[in-house]
Amino acid sequence: MHDPATPESRRRALSSALGSVQAEGLTPSADYAADAEEYATGQISADELVARAEARHRAPDAEQATS
Repeated sequence: MHDPATPESRRRALSSALGSVQAEGLTPSADYAADAEEYATGQISADELVARAEARHRAPDAEQATS
């Protein structure tokens, strides 16, 4: 089970995610790798990691869906 409170668990989760991405034939960017390292060391939360990735890939003029 993933316990985001420990660096070892965060690194395992990142390793698993990287394996999934690579299995799809994709390569994460250097920006993602830097953000992932910040997550692994506990400098940012998983929510922040996701927010940064979404911000990088969101079209500049894309409107946010409202719920």
